[in-house]
Amino acid sequence: MKSQHEIIIYIQLLNEGTDCYRPVRAVKLGNIENAYKILEDNIYDREDEEWEFEPGTNVYVEEKTLFGDPSKPEKRLVAKRVKKNLL
Repeated sequence: MKSQHEIIIYIQLLNEGTDCYRPVRAVKLGNIENAYKILEDNIYDREDEEWEFEPGTNVYVEEKTLFGDPSKPEKRLVAKRVKKNLL
C-alpha cells in the first residue's frame, strides 16, 4: 500500500548515450524541503541500468522539464544530489 508521503521522483540513468530518467518510488523526509529517500524496494538491476543514485539514498530533488513526448513537455521532480546526515 502506498503511504501518504510516497511519490514518484526521477533518477538519471548514466552511460545511456542520451539523457534518460527512471521513475522510482520515494518518501518525503520529514519537514526537510525537497528531501526524499529512494525506497529500497524499487526494482534495480545493476547489470541492466546504472542509476545516478541507488535505492536507499537520501536525495534532494529539483523540478525539471522532461520530454518523453516532444509535443508534451512535463515538469517532474528529479534527484539532483545526495543529502547527507539525515534523520
